[in-house]
Amino acid sequence: MKQRYLLLLLIAIGYIGGNFIVDRWEKTLYYGDSNGYYLHVVSFFVNQDVGDYDQTITTLRQVNPDSSDPREDVYGIRLTDKGQRYIKYTVGVPLMETPFFLLAHAYAKLTGQYPADGWSKPYLLAVGFAIIFYVLLGFYLLIGILQRYFSPQITALVVLSLAFATNLFFHATYVTMAHGFLFFDYCLLLYLTIRFYETPSTLRALGLGAVVGLITLTRVPEIVSALIPLLWGITSRETLRERIRFIGANLKYVVAAPVGFLLGFSLQFAYWYYVSGHLIFNPYEGEGFNFLKPNILRGWFDFANGWLIYTPIMAFSLLGWPLLRRYCRAPQLAILAFVGLHAYIHYSYYAWTYFPGLGSRPMVETYPLLAFGLAASYQYCSERKWLRGLPVIALVLFTVLNLFQTWQMRQGIIWSERGNRAFYLETLATLTPTLNSHRAYESNELQPDEADITLVKPLVQQGFEDTTLFATVADITHGGNYALYDTREFLPWKAELDLAEMHPRDWLKVGVSAYIREEDRLHERDKAAVLVVEIVDGNGKKKKWKCIRISPFIGNKAHHIWPTGEVNMWDEASFYVRLPRGLQPNWRANVFVWNAPGQKMILDDLYVELYRDR
Repeated sequence: MKQRYLLLLLIAIGYIGGNFIVDRWEKTLYYGDSNGYYLHVVSFFVNQDVGDYDQTITTLRQVNPDSSDPREDVYGIRLTDKGQRYIKYTVGVPLMETPFFLLAHAYAKLTGQYPADGWSKPYLLAVGFAIIFYVLLGFYLLIGILQRYFSPQITALVVLSLAFATNLFFHATYVTMAHGFLFFDYCLLLYLTIRFYETPSTLRALGLGAVVGLITLTRVPEIVSALIPLLWGITSRETLRERIRFIGANLKYVVAAPVGFLLGFSLQFAYWYYVSGHLIFNPYEGEGFNFLKPNILRGWFDFANGWLIYTPIMAFSLLGWPLLRRYCRAPQLAILAFVGLHAYIHYSYYAWTYFPGLGSRPMVETYPLLAFGLAASYQYCSERKWLRGLPVIALVLFTVLNLFQTWQMRQGIIWSERGNRAFYLETLATLTPTLNSHRAYESNELQPDEADITLVKPLVQQGFEDTTLFATVADITHGGNYALYDTREFLPWKAELDLAEMHPRDWLKVGVSAYIREEDRLHERDKAAVLVVEIVDGNGKKKKWKCIRISPFIGNKAHHIWPTGEVNMWDEASFYVRLPRGLQPNWRANVFVWNAPGQKMILDDLYVELYRDR
């Protein structure tokens, strides 16, 4: 018992301290999914405008003018056929936030020091820290569960690994979304499952159903959590037959569990019926699933938020799953079925990278189950002299990596959901953004150290001086008398380079100078024109395609990945592209500007140069 509280104290210090170090609690509820969930609470308790939300959104934008208006977002607050507005986010998170909201609301009303509007500091502090409370409560339950099967030492290593070496830390300190709450819900489900099979009762069956209902109320695809109590303890054909006999002999439990589920999920039914007139309603219309093409491997291993790329310590949990037959057989089938189906459903979703987040956030709620595999791996290592220190080394190494990457996210050095292999490698141990990391982010091409390459010769220099070919301006130029100002998708110019005299692994450096006028300021970086290098073979088949957005480089001396470009100044956007190993004499490179969004921007002095390793 003493160890449990020491672990909880350590986690509490780390998470509360991390919350202040990350320092987003004053803003988190104003933006994104965190705001989408919390709108339910403010609307219901403060403004009583459920189904309309005008007053709630008005007060939000009064206290924080930078907040977007979800009524203007195609995926934000929309209208039902009934004419009511609805929030697509389910009400499980708002339900769990409510006790903390009410404490803040009482404080604001009783003291009068802050507006009782749902958006002032007491609310942000209380609701922002609610997720830490639930995570700690989840760990309290998980420690007791693991200690039933593993030693205190193994339990401590597992719990500390989950707390500090996984993206659970990010989702409990950086954002206020569903996954930290679900971590607690699943710990509670495990606890009640074990207790139910120890001493079955109608009340416990009702409780199991209610917790599955709460989990589903938090995120609807999590209804697969019902597999956990159904399959827990089935380890052989004989135990399967025993489970069937148990269910057949206790139909009262079969009735009680669905009743509990309906009670747990009833609040969502009530909300859907109120806004749409239907008990069953799809609030995520237009954001569908493709169950024929799940992206599980990409969701786990892609550098764009891949789970095991950004939370590599959890590979031990997968490796430990087969070992559970030796150490703890009861959860093995439940883990396989639940985690497998959970991954299949979630990575069939169209936005499989699951932004925002550090690593793939739907996996966070699987950690209470995967903790068993992690424990089995650690136990296996502890029994072998040559592996005995591996769990501690992994804990220290991956904790440092996880906390460092959380800090990098806070500083804008990395952006995991839009990451790629080159960007990951360029930023792996960097304390500040660099020009090469920005180039790698845009192009997914590792960039050379310019001290290690040498200029062979210039290949192209285009100043757009021919006014018969180009739409030009004369009042704003970088060099010469004219500059290009053309908003067509493809500019009426393309450099076609013969690669016959070039070597495999040579570098092409491509750059252009750009200028944005004040009236043409860009607000969405994804609507920026791009500078493209396309390498094709002798038949015109594409062999390589690399590009960078041009305007984010303008005035971006800090090399951050967020800017859209400063106005009223010239600056250069450039990057390197390495020629492929299989380069053939009849291949060529095409260099051009692709302006699909029709961005208004002035370009000048586009160039291509050939570089070679020293």
